Amino acid sequence: MRSFKYAILGILVLYFQLIVAHHFALYSIIPNFLIAYFVFISVRIKANILFPLAFILGIAFDIMYPPLLGLNTISFLIISFIVNKFHMNVNKQRFIIVSLSILFLNFCHYSIFIIYHILAAQLIEGFLFLFLFSVLYNTLISILVVYILTLSEKIKITLNV
Repeated sequence: MRSFKYAILGILVLYFQLIVAHHFALYSIIPNFLIAYFVFISVRIKANILFPLAFILGIAFDIMYPPLLGLNTISFLIISFIVNKFHMNVNKQRFIIVSLSILFLNFCHYSIFIIYHILAAQLIEGFLFLFLFSVLYNTLISILVVYILTLSEKIKITLNV
């Protein structure tokens, strides 16, 4: 039941990423909310459910950007594997460690795209600045989203009718 809830949440985050995320763009960098989602659920569910979910959502996200077909899927699988293998609890006592871990995961995610752009010879002027800015901006967004998801997980709503 819990994995079904996280799968539905993943579909909602995917729709949010495709429909609303461009409103959060800064210097034409659109934050990737799916990274924060995979960091969050990699701690919560088992690998036998996590990896197919990461693969399916990665393919669904890649279909929207055909030139990058497969890169997001590989990145989400790597992020899910790293977090699932070496995760720690997300709480306020470990904020610095969690923040540095999310920075590392964002660096890994965007490094895959840098390798693609170097191999495809699609480098533009100021590419290094855009890379560093996108890593830092997405890290801030990811930290915020992970802590919001963690907080929402702890809130229980009951109806007394």
